[in-house]
Amino acid sequence: MTEHAPFPPDTGERALGHARVEYAELLFQEAQDPSGPPQPVSELTAQVQTSIFLAIYYEMRHGNDLIAAHTRALHEHKAALTRAFDQQELPAAHTALPPARLPVD
Repeated sequence: MTEHAPFPPDTGERALGHARVEYAELLFQEAQDPSGPPQPVSELTAQVQTSIFLAIYYEMRHGNDLIAAHTRALHEHKAALTRAFDQQELPAAHTALPPARLPVD
């Protein structure tokens, strides 16, 4: 088995995102009753929206870091398989595929 690239350290993006969601929930609880008359957009609404957008941003950063690490590991594994395959001498009979079916004629 080949050695793979180390995965990115947990820099806390997921934890920061979770904290932002909790903060938005806390702010949302302070909001006025939505069944009441319409209210103009407030600073509270802006804070809740900003907190949720930051939570999405942190989650995306966490996902992008993992995708990059998995992609690097996949490329390294492919290179190792290519090197191992190139080092083997295959018999001549295995170099061509047999026909998919026998000819009808």
